[in-house]
Amino acid sequence: MADFDLLDAVLAPEGWYAVVGIKNKKTRQHLVETREEVNELVQEMLKDERDVYFGCAKYETGDNRTGDNAKYFKALWVDIDCGEDKAASGDGYIDQATGLQELQRFCKIIGLPKPILINSGRGIHAYWAFTEVIGKDRWQPMMSRLAELCQIHGLLSDKKCFEPARILRVPNTLNFKDTPPSSVTVIGVGGSLTEPAELHVTLGVTEKKFAPRRQIQRSALTLSLMGNRISRFKTIMMKSAKNEGCQQLVYCFQNQDTISYNLWRSALSIAAFCEEGASAAHKMSEHYPGYDPEEVEIKVHDLQRKGGPHFCETFEKENPDGCVGCIHKGKITTPIVLGKEIAKAEQTEEGDYEVEAEEEEEVVSYKVPAFPYPYFRGKTGGIYKENKDDDDTLVYEHDLYVVKRMTDPLLGEMALMRLHLPIDGVKEFAIPASALIGKDEPKKFLGQNGVLARGQQMDNIVGFLLSCAKDIQLSRRAELMRTQFGWADTDSKFIIGDREITADGIYYSPPSSQTEEIAQYMVAQGSLEKWKEVFNLYARPGLEANAFAALTAFGSPLLKFTGLSGAIINVIFPHSGSGKSTALYVCNSVYGHPKDLGAIPKDTVNARMHILGVMNNLPCTMDEITNMKPEDFSDLAYAMSQGRGKNRLEAGTNKLRKNNTKWQNMTLASGNASFYEKLGSLKNTPDGEMMRLIEYTIGYSDAVSVDEGKRMFDHQLFENYGHAGDIYVQWLVGHKEEAVQQLLEVQAKIDRELRLSQRERFWSGVVACNIMGGLIAKSLGLHNYDMKAIYKWACSMIRDIREDSTAPRDDPSSVVGDFINRHIRNTLVVDGEADARTKLLPAPIQEPYGELIIRYEPDTKHMYIVAKSFKDDCVERQINYKDTMKALQTKGIYLGSTTRRMTSGTKIKGTPVHVMQFDCNAPEFINVDAYVGVEKKDEGSGSSVSN
Repeated sequence: MADFDLLDAVLAPEGWYAVVGIKNKKTRQHLVETREEVNELVQEMLKDERDVYFGCAKYETGDNRTGDNAKYFKALWVDIDCGEDKAASGDGYIDQATGLQELQRFCKIIGLPKPILINSGRGIHAYWAFTEVIGKDRWQPMMSRLAELCQIHGLLSDKKCFEPARILRVPNTLNFKDTPPSSVTVIGVGGSLTEPAELHVTLGVTEKKFAPRRQIQRSALTLSLMGNRISRFKTIMMKSAKNEGCQQLVYCFQNQDTISYNLWRSALSIAAFCEEGASAAHKMSEHYPGYDPEEVEIKVHDLQRKGGPHFCETFEKENPDGCVGCIHKGKITTPIVLGKEIAKAEQTEEGDYEVEAEEEEEVVSYKVPAFPYPYFRGKTGGIYKENKDDDDTLVYEHDLYVVKRMTDPLLGEMALMRLHLPIDGVKEFAIPASALIGKDEPKKFLGQNGVLARGQQMDNIVGFLLSCAKDIQLSRRAELMRTQFGWADTDSKFIIGDREITADGIYYSPPSSQTEEIAQYMVAQGSLEKWKEVFNLYARPGLEANAFAALTAFGSPLLKFTGLSGAIINVIFPHSGSGKSTALYVCNSVYGHPKDLGAIPKDTVNARMHILGVMNNLPCTMDEITNMKPEDFSDLAYAMSQGRGKNRLEAGTNKLRKNNTKWQNMTLASGNASFYEKLGSLKNTPDGEMMRLIEYTIGYSDAVSVDEGKRMFDHQLFENYGHAGDIYVQWLVGHKEEAVQQLLEVQAKIDRELRLSQRERFWSGVVACNIMGGLIAKSLGLHNYDMKAIYKWACSMIRDIREDSTAPRDDPSSVVGDFINRHIRNTLVVDGEADARTKLLPAPIQEPYGELIIRYEPDTKHMYIVAKSFKDDCVERQINYKDTMKALQTKGIYLGSTTRRMTSGTKIKGTPVHVMQFDCNAPEFINVDAYVGVEKKDEGSGSSVSN
């Protein structure tokens, strides 16, 4: 029997297969075309410890597993439950042996052939396979008749198994409802196949002709609302006892032994469609002398399947006196409406509701908090308000409720809402609490998020949500909305966009007003596999520099564990079209949109610092950053390396504002110029920024062709992104200590191999983060980079940086020389002493253009600089003025400050000003003659020789 193929025996060759896996009440469902796909899915689900089922029919399309889509049938089936609990409830047999005996008895009575038998682990599945495939029009009457015969002859079977979209267990799988799991096996292959026409006769299917009825088309919403409306027979009878109900039903109840069959059947039709169903029908029949419980059950089933609740006129026709004096006459058409009420959803032991929603082919369970009185959830969803003296009121037709309170640093108290929509699924959004108490704000916020209502209904919805928010205030603290991405709650969680990632799972974390602008770009698009195809282009030999830049995505979350506050990686692309933006896009794509996650050249310095603060531990990318003004660039570069923005005073006070703009991340920048050169043009000693910088050049490479680059980087990358970050970070959160230990070991290895000084350990920290992050990501299957080759390249890159970046030396003489160079046009060159023969002052050798700042006297070798101009220049270029002057004085270069008429020797009559006096003959000072271009005369020949 192990070789017997059940699916081949009972399923049609044409159509779509349905395969369903269930675990912990969560369902995975697939419709596939081939048997090979079925087998793969079965094994995959079995490996995942799921209960595995197949559709007993084949489907017309792969869109859904519904009765309407079920088209091809090749068998009838029955599901017999067994076990002590089933026997106790009357829904099955004590064990499988008893169930098989009863099935054998049933087959003998009806004349059915020997069925295929499956041990489902707990019960029995029986199939009668056909010789041919038939449609639903022929199958349905036979299946309905089989269900009817099971009831008539007392074969206890699952009443739901007779529907066309039924699923039953796949043989050779396991029933995980048992501990340990029990096997699902074939225990009987049955007799020969049965002709459908022959089975039709055996079952006694009768052809019934009905007058065509107009089909009422009802929307899904209408059907859902109808599902909330029930009638209770007890309510009708209690009203009737007070002369407020139906006296016909009172008469039928009191005269069970004498009423006509038709009147009894009318009374049963009301009971059958009430919540109490069969139990109410037995109450209306048990005093009849020939009372047969089985006959009552059959009648109720027949009414439920073929009819509906009888009308008032039917009762009046059978018993005219029964409607005399009825207070409802002419107002209602059937007595069943007198028991009408809204069915309340069942609550769990904790008092809340459990709601299932299908998301991406999986059924996800949501906990809906209990609604505050007088509100309640309808049986099939929706919000209702209980009214003591009137019918309950429908507040809103869909599930909508407050999940929790939160606090936004700018907007204050917020209410996190959850909305269940039939097509769009479940969505969550946050509303300021202030909006709930406003006049027009609630309509705006709710409407923007898909809650569509107007007038009184909108007022009712707002009233309900306000009650929910108040109710939660009594039971739960408000949670703080996240203002930054990255590590949170003592590094036990990590925030990416609107997701809070923990070792146990990924949960919704509503963005705050500070993060929502960027969070909208941290979403997944397309597929992980397509993204990997693009990311792995940098795995090609010769692209190690590009790969190192891309790995910043994985390295940045690790930076805080090195003790560094911030780091900059500047990638220089000297050739146009060499992909300087592409490296940044690839990095961004790990967490979200390749382009929109990065800062753009037009962003202000404050905007860039805000982005740095929001990204926190995630990488920040900035394109064309070297195009900024030197002053702005210096501020930003220094802030990047320090890990925080500027402190500011509160308006109108001397109190510092709270500075939330802090981060510990890497900034990946690109451009066609050097950071070092940019900083050096502004400052003499930009050591703080430069030592927090890794800069390297990426030259032209043909490893990726132009056509392939356009196809992959410009198109495929922008259609597939945002998948890898969640996978990487969830592993990191769950294995943080292991990752940090290995990170520090990698850094120590680099320090040893390159013999880095304490001052240079910044470089090893950054490289270690990218290497360790790359190794982790590779172990998770996110890329296939050659990490050894990248490590080797990175070590070589550090050696090059060290050669080019010797520790800056603040030479006081060069400070003065640099000042002269930049003010050469503001320099007066003139001898200081009168001609010995003529006693006249000599004419100027060089006159200034504009403001006079420097005076140099070639004959005395003295130079005078306006003190204020020099001090201001030192402040602007962040040079320590006092230390510089002290060093120059120690060397005999600076002679002190004095007052001097700087224009002496010219036609301009200036006033004396405060100046600094320098001795240009000092051996350790610069050659000022060379700076100002003075020629020295040869006294012997009278010729001039340039110094």
